[in-house]
Amino acid sequence: MVNPEAKTFIETVAPFNQLNRDEFGRAVDSLTPAHYAPGETIQPRVSSPAALFVVAEGVVEEVDQTGPVALYAAGASFDSMALINGRSENSFVSRDRSLCYQMPVRLFQALCRSNGRFREHFQRDLGRRLDALVAVQQQREAASFLLARLGEGHLHPPVFVAPETTIREATRLMQAREVSAVLVRRGEETGIFTDRDVRERSLLMGLPETTSIGDLASYDLRTIDREDFLFNALVLMTENAIRHVVVTKGGEIEGIFEQADLLGYLANSSYVIASKLDRARTRTDLDAAAAAVPHLVRSLFGRGVKPRYIARIVTDLNRKLFRRVFELATPPALRDGVCLMVMGSEGRGEQLLRTDQDNGLIFRTEPSNGQREAIAAPFTRTLIELGYPPCPGNVMVSNPEWSQTLVEYRRELRHWLAQPTGDAFLKLAILYDASPVAGDARLLTDVKALLFELLGQEEAFAGHFAKATLAFPTPLGILNRFVLAETKDGGKGIDIKKGGLFPIVHGVRSLALEYRVTDTNTIGRIQALSGRGPFSEDFNADLIEAFDFMGMLRLRQQFSAIDRGEIYDNMLDVEQLRGFERNLLRDSLKIVKQFKADVSHHFRLNMLG
Repeated sequence: MVNPEAKTFIETVAPFNQLNRDEFGRAVDSLTPAHYAPGETIQPRVSSPAALFVVAEGVVEEVDQTGPVALYAAGASFDSMALINGRSENSFVSRDRSLCYQMPVRLFQALCRSNGRFREHFQRDLGRRLDALVAVQQQREAASFLLARLGEGHLHPPVFVAPETTIREATRLMQAREVSAVLVRRGEETGIFTDRDVRERSLLMGLPETTSIGDLASYDLRTIDREDFLFNALVLMTENAIRHVVVTKGGEIEGIFEQADLLGYLANSSYVIASKLDRARTRTDLDAAAAAVPHLVRSLFGRGVKPRYIARIVTDLNRKLFRRVFELATPPALRDGVCLMVMGSEGRGEQLLRTDQDNGLIFRTEPSNGQREAIAAPFTRTLIELGYPPCPGNVMVSNPEWSQTLVEYRRELRHWLAQPTGDAFLKLAILYDASPVAGDARLLTDVKALLFELLGQEEAFAGHFAKATLAFPTPLGILNRFVLAETKDGGKGIDIKKGGLFPIVHGVRSLALEYRVTDTNTIGRIQALSGRGPFSEDFNADLIEAFDFMGMLRLRQQFSAIDRGEIYDNMLDVEQLRGFERNLLRDSLKIVKQFKADVSHHFRLNMLG
């Protein structure tokens, strides 16, 4: 029986008001009202929801392991992300007395399949949710710097001197110890003499350098315990108009915290880096911002942020950097007639630690003599100087093959599909993963639109393209034991990229290409493919978690190599993992194995030559 109140309410809520009469009738018939008390959990985290919830009255709060991340009022729905991914990452709690209508998950999935506008609404909502989660993470990141303990960071060791020390001697000692203040012990008192005192006393007051600092030091020390917050040190400095505070432990002086140290803490905030890039006008500005990104990755990773969210933040910063380099390298008159695109892991928004360049240019019309080089040469050179080495495969704007007109790219596409070789598959994969960064993004959109159009005429192409999913064996043997290979230092491990990450990336890429998915990110593609091909709603969550977990292990291994002063690679030492991590890795590789079998079955790869 139709609930008239539910019908009146739901017909005003998007995207239900975009359903046709039959679809709307089924939607209304399916709605079940549910009332929740304040503080009641509507949907727990790490659960598979059975329904889409639409808030009719009250407010619902989304909460992750750290705290609140979003609020949902009347007209809002949740958790479409969990319905698409197959599992909820967060919990949903009623803040006050709430009324929610529940739509069964099977009907939600059926409407997504039958109504493009309904599906696109929730795909856009998924993107907004991811952006919101990343924004919350950035806010927490900024707050966490100020809530860090003083003892967790670098403290300058205390340098004690006698009151008879002269200004000249104190200055030389500060330079030798690389500090900006010394502590003066005079009887039972302890004072501080800083580099500012040197300037004010010696230069402004005209005191000779041989003057003793005992009577010049300030003995009204401002102290703070090493377990106190960085934020409180900032307040102490601001209230007292000072640049140094003395840090104690158990009442004993342990070190000095300087105002410059505070700036050092904040310099690695994504907000500060983004601001630097937005204001960058010189190479020096770009150098400082580029150097801060790897420190940000380590900081976020150390605080337990998932690789997928770190990648979103880093992608945004890297693209700001590339855009600024492009703008500094390209004459204004040329910028609107060309599209700068990034490819590879950067194009997919999955790059964490800095790797080689993968970029290209699309010109609207044939450039004049020397215009390609006028853009490509300074752009490539600047990126190399900023720490982005040349691509071994030469996929860069400096290579004429990746710096062409729209007409030339269209011709190349037709050639790749007409004569599908290994090289053609590789180039098509590179272009499909491309994302616009600067200039006219419509040029890349036009290229991909032609790609999808041509694929409709080449039914067998997708299967041949997907064969690379099986290029590397999954490193699991009999009884799911790890199959280890020798590492460069003589140890044993597995190549986590070839054995685990690449099959997911390329298998998902192949299916996304078949279904004309425009998203370039692997997890975004999985979400867009939900319910299509081998992507059951139940399998999505497992595949995403496996991809994220293996990415986490890879990043941690790379940081370990950096700390040892070694060049990092993709080899993972299984023996260094904790027991539960080995089990999770084994489960992840089993999921990879199943996914490869699903891709093989979907494309009938065993029947292809």
